Amino acid sequence: MGDRTIRVRFEPGGLDADVAPGTTLLDAAHAAGASIDAPCGGAGRCGACRLRVTGEVSALTPEEADILGGASVAAGRRLACRARATGDAVVTLGRVRGSAKVVVGPVRAPSEGTRPETSGDVGAAVDIGTTTIAVAIVDMATGDVLASRGALNAQDAFGADVMSRVTAALDGAAAELRATVLEQVADLVADALDEIGSPADDLIELAICGNTAMTGILLGRDLSPLAAAPYEGADISGATGTASAFGLPAFDRAEAYVLPGISAFVGADITAGLLATRLDERTAPTLFVDLGTNGEIVLAGAGRMRATSTAAGPALEGAAIECGMLAETGALERVTLEGDGLSLGVIGDVAPAGICGSGVLDLVAALLDAGVLDASGRLLDVPGPLGARVAERDGQRVFALDPGCDVVLTQKDVRQVQLAVAAVRTGIELLLADAGVRATDIGEVIVAGGFGLHVDAASVTRIGLLPAEWRDRITFAGNTALAGARLTLGDVAWRRRATTLAGRVRAIDLAAHPEFQDRFIAALEFPG
Repeated sequence: MGDRTIRVRFEPGGLDADVAPGTTLLDAAHAAGASIDAPCGGAGRCGACRLRVTGEVSALTPEEADILGGASVAAGRRLACRARATGDAVVTLGRVRGSAKVVVGPVRAPSEGTRPETSGDVGAAVDIGTTTIAVAIVDMATGDVLASRGALNAQDAFGADVMSRVTAALDGAAAELRATVLEQVADLVADALDEIGSPADDLIELAICGNTAMTGILLGRDLSPLAAAPYEGADISGATGTASAFGLPAFDRAEAYVLPGISAFVGADITAGLLATRLDERTAPTLFVDLGTNGEIVLAGAGRMRATSTAAGPALEGAAIECGMLAETGALERVTLEGDGLSLGVIGDVAPAGICGSGVLDLVAALLDAGVLDASGRLLDVPGPLGARVAERDGQRVFALDPGCDVVLTQKDVRQVQLAVAAVRTGIELLLADAGVRATDIGEVIVAGGFGLHVDAASVTRIGLLPAEWRDRITFAGNTALAGARLTLGDVAWRRRATTLAGRVRAIDLAAHPEFQDRFIAALEFPG
């Protein structure tokens, strides 16, 4: 009897998992390769993993019912982290999230005129983000990007943020986390190679970056220094070896290189970003802000560089949002206020299926301008067509994208955006204060991150993520991590520069700063 298994199917997609009775639906999803948002890592706190299930499952507990709310209970929803399969069951997911748009900035100019003859050899630049993984296939002779792929990081079953992944690794899931990311990187690279008709043998190099936790998981390093203050002793060095030795045997002809990091929470992805933007060459004060699950900030000028990291959370990338999704077909990526209505830009020009990171920021900014959101972040019942879209659902206020539309922005979503904004804004203010630099002294603000190319500077400043006075100084640079990794493919000089650059940056821990809490609380309010 102890060896009996049951089958849990996840639809749409038809993914199956044969698991032991009593397995949570979240663990079953992980086993099946199905993606379910679980920002708290399955701790049963956030309520984001709600879904519909038919078949044999454990009874609803009072604690689960309290997290779900009356409307969700009445609709038959369950929490994936709380509900356990006791027999065969079918789970219906609200949305299957696939590949994302990947944008690589024009860091190395494409070849012009007569291109040199190519041998067919290609390299792969890989950016392992907490929320998404991006891959670009590069012609090793010309430096041109031939194909790219991106997807939600499949480690999200262990939690949406870095600390959830670190905790999971230390609790015994390190090997599983590593296997998950290696399999996904291999799949994305193989898919991109297939697009250009290249076999695996054509791949001769991989250049990989990511935050310290992500590269640490990939390399099988000890993550315990990341688990508690003072976060000292984390291995931030670069690494080289064969792809097979790294755990990617499908590309046995390739060499692999991982860029060095700067500190425990300013990783190799930021080193790559500094390479791509040549930040070390700036003389006037310049700010580099990488917006993602972690908000990393680097201040450069007069030959000096300071860096810090803030826990922005995944909201800026569209994760941990009720109707959040990657920047793929059906994602709302642009919102503008026009009169008493909204103009919506949806990828693929189809009906909206969800909201990606840029759409979330645009929508919050538009609702602030329309008076539907106040400075405290409350959704308001105000006169007019937009105010009429505010309603109660599942025990909280929501704003419907269109009348009768299932895609909504919830009050909880707004709070997630406020927390992200406050974290980044506080980090910027304290970094400037440490350097004795005034906001008016900043000549340029480089905003990195894949979704940055789709965000309007007006929205970023309207919600208070960046000061209003910087609106005309903002440059959106796209995925600079991927672009920087691309520079190091087959180039020893760029790799040496990466090591030198990482060693020159002074990392500052702001968590223990005496002004952090007061500034953070003040930054939670949207600009009036």
